Amino acid sequence: MSKLRLVYFDFPFWRAEVPRLCFFIAGIDFEDERWGVEKVMEKKAELPFGQVPVLYVDNRAVAQSGGIIRFAAKKAGLYSNDDFDAAKIDEVIDFATDVTEALIPAMMEKDKAKQQEMRKDIAEVKIPKYFGSLEKLLKTNGNTKYFVGDSLTAADLVIWSLSRWFTTRVLDGIPTDCIEPYQSLSEAIKNVDKHPKITEWKQKYPKFYSA
Repeated sequence: MSKLRLVYFDFPFWRAEVPRLCFFIAGIDFEDERWGVEKVMEKKAELPFGQVPVLYVDNRAVAQSGGIIRFAAKKAGLYSNDDFDAAKIDEVIDFATDVTEALIPAMMEKDKAKQQEMRKDIAEVKIPKYFGSLEKLLKTNGNTKYFVGDSLTAADLVIWSLSRWFTTRVLDGIPTDCIEPYQSLSEAIKNVDKHPKITEWKQKYPKFYSA
């Protein structure tokens, strides 16, 4: 069996938290290596693209979140052997990347006035667009409480993890109840949240999941 080592910062951002969860849910042994910023900078030249996350499979490295998540999901049985369903899982992963790239400027902005204006735009413009799209995806899938098929996949874990950006005050100025108007999305997130292995994971890391 391959030795798996996942390297990322010590916080539950979806880019690394989802592969962590995939391995944990499936009971797959892996090293959850959490680096500080200084170590990442020290090791930057050794990383495939100079950044984390990176998954090491024996002595080989896989970088980029999408590739890591797909690998972990396949290993964990949280992907799909059906080409169309696999593409739909990829669709959600790529959607999360698009959302993240759109939100980062509002997180990095130092000017308080500009920051609040950008976050107002997120609350009033971007959230209805993003969450409305996810609501449609769930309804298209038959309101099964899953994004693809009728069982848990990496797609559900991605949105569950991403949603915490909006519900746990990571972004000041964004109402923490902003998901509630989207019934299908709210139900899908709650469905993941009550999964026994998710509950166990949250208990394992209370500093991140106390809220």
